[in-house]
Amino acid sequence: MATNLNWTDLSRTGYEALTQGNFDKAERLFRSAIDSCEFEQEDLRLAYSFLVLGRCLSQKGDWGGAEPMYKRALEIYEKVHGPVHEDVAFSLAGQAKCKLQCGHYESAGILYKRALAIYERVKGDEHEETANVLDSLAQCYMAQREYEKAIEYYNRAAKIFSRSRSPIDEKVADVLFSLGRCHDELNEDKQAAPLFHRALEIYEQQAQPDREQLANCQYNLARCYQGLRDFLKAEPLYLKSLDYFTKTKEKGIERSAAYCTFALATCYMVSGDYRAEEFLKKARALYEKTFGPNHLQTAYLLDAYSRFLGNTCRSAEAKRLEERAREIRERLS
Repeated sequence: MATNLNWTDLSRTGYEALTQGNFDKAERLFRSAIDSCEFEQEDLRLAYSFLVLGRCLSQKGDWGGAEPMYKRALEIYEKVHGPVHEDVAFSLAGQAKCKLQCGHYESAGILYKRALAIYERVKGDEHEETANVLDSLAQCYMAQREYEKAIEYYNRAAKIFSRSRSPIDEKVADVLFSLGRCHDELNEDKQAAPLFHRALEIYEQQAQPDREQLANCQYNLARCYQGLRDFLKAEPLYLKSLDYFTKTKEKGIERSAAYCTFALATCYMVSGDYRAEEFLKKARALYEKTFGPNHLQTAYLLDAYSRFLGNTCRSAEAKRLEERAREIRERLS
């Protein structure tokens, strides 16, 4: 076999570039590293090069390009190490993440299960690598709306992270938040509320908290409290999250602002607070701007606004909004 020591230098420099966030440079160097030798089919250097190249492309968001790199690495590692090895599990998890990001949730789940079985044998049930795969597998089930299965895996991941990390580690909060969302989707407010509450406590203790995630957690916890008819706890959380959603310049937040405004309006409606109409008006403007005047979401809001007007003895106004909502639904049917 022809050899060239240049592979060592290229791979070392490429990995340094990867750790520094220079993914384009890292990709170029690892492609050069692959070309630097006439590798035998089962050369572990070749497997390593494909594996790290997959990581480079993943970091750039090129999931379609990354997947075949992980697959090539996996093929070599399985031939050299056999089916139960840490490198095999890492390659499987990398390939699974590509499929997850591309929306191929069932295929991703199959790969994650294979990786999980290996990590449980090689690393043990309490290792962070095991927890990371549990977390990812739960994401696959959550994306497929299989919330009971997602809860099972999120619970296991949360227990491991809570023991292996600081109790105020952001990763712990992330898993608790996801676990809360699963219970929320099952309309289990009583189970979801303490999970969101604990996640919120952790997010608030971060040195540089993620303001968007903080607002999302506040909003979800408020919805749980509203579902439990604890409006005094729900209102301040809605107001805090709405303050962020309406003031931030981040893209893609418009829908969050619309949903939060409407949720606060319904909170006031149910609790008999006079401020309900103020926020219904704001929500209507946001929905028509964000979703469009003829969107089904807008029709849903108009129905709620119509009921509010009917309950406050303004039947003519209520009828106009009710008819407008019906027109939208008929147009979309």
